[in-house]
Amino acid sequence: MHSSRAEHEILFCTGRRKVDLERLRQLIKEVGDWDYLLIAANAHGLTPLLHKQLHSHAPDLTPVNVLSRLKLQSVANAQNVLHLVGKQLKVYRAFKDENIPVAILKGSVLSQMAYGDLSLRHAGDIDVLISRADFDRAKTTLEALGYQMTPSLTPAQLASHVRSHCEIQFVRDDWFTVVDLHWALAPKNFVFKLETDEVTSRLQRVAVAGTEIETLSTEDLILYLSMHGAKHLWRALEWITSLAELIRNAESISWDVVVERAEKAHATRMLGLALRLVERVSGSGNVPHALSAIDKNDAMQKLADEVLSQIFNLSGAAVSTETNLYNLKIMDHKRDAVVSALRAVFVPTLTDWDSLSLPAPLHSLYYAYRPLRLSKVYTTSLWRKLSSRGAACL
Repeated sequence: MHSSRAEHEILFCTGRRKVDLERLRQLIKEVGDWDYLLIAANAHGLTPLLHKQLHSHAPDLTPVNVLSRLKLQSVANAQNVLHLVGKQLKVYRAFKDENIPVAILKGSVLSQMAYGDLSLRHAGDIDVLISRADFDRAKTTLEALGYQMTPSLTPAQLASHVRSHCEIQFVRDDWFTVVDLHWALAPKNFVFKLETDEVTSRLQRVAVAGTEIETLSTEDLILYLSMHGAKHLWRALEWITSLAELIRNAESISWDVVVERAEKAHATRMLGLALRLVERVSGSGNVPHALSAIDKNDAMQKLADEVLSQIFNLSGAAVSTETNLYNLKIMDHKRDAVVSALRAVFVPTLTDWDSLSLPAPLHSLYYAYRPLRLSKVYTTSLWRKLSSRGAACL
């Protein structure tokens, strides 16, 4: 269906609460490279799920050393998750004490909603969503908890960043604890018009470690995850499996509402692609009838096949040209793709401020500096590729 390689098919099988046991066991018998399977599982965020399924359903077919390595990695991940959940609850309560409306995104909350277990997604950052108007108060609250905004920005840089981007990191414990503070769901250089104040007005409560915290409504979460995956070219298989399991295990979903909000957000093609990927990975019974209306010409079905055919070959960040061509395919309006491309070229980012320090009166020069810096970066990259190809031909 997705790949003829048994290791890949095992990863497609294991990203579910309920697996096809007969097929899983047959695929395990066909594994030719266990090291590759573990590397691929880690790269795609599926190590905890792989360990759970092999330990539960095929310990007799799995080499002892493989189960041991998976157990060590899964236990370490579970410990990190518990650490982050504790810090997450402290941040959440601190924001509530300061009357700052807040929602927790992805992470352990999504793991609980999708898989019924906090520890089955890779531990990463604590993603927190606030209103842009509350940024200064949120920053002060995090600093009172011992977090430091990274990188440190001048007032002019911070104002520009908050205006054009969607998040910044706050760290403590020597980077062991990272809070990604979001004030928008996507940066301005990726058109997605689902507004923060809208989604925070319709949050739902989810029990995490015995405490109820607020996160996006299921309908908004489906749309947000569709955008997030599309923005990052669906480079991790777990992004698809967690969305699929979220849909499968949700108590109720109003698909008319999801589609209506997708249209308003200029994201029907992103939603269509996400649901086609879910259909391919999790089965047609896990997607709504509305999908046929969203993807009438099957363009997203073809793109989903393309994504899955390449998902184990992708490495590193996409180059600008690749991203711009991709955006033309996934954005509802070509104008949105053009606007995204122009903003990506001219709007300064953290990297620009880090590479060149300008005094506040000259801050506007960053808008000229960025395209010059990008031109140098991509010229150097192109030259290296051409040089390596030339050397390979000799």
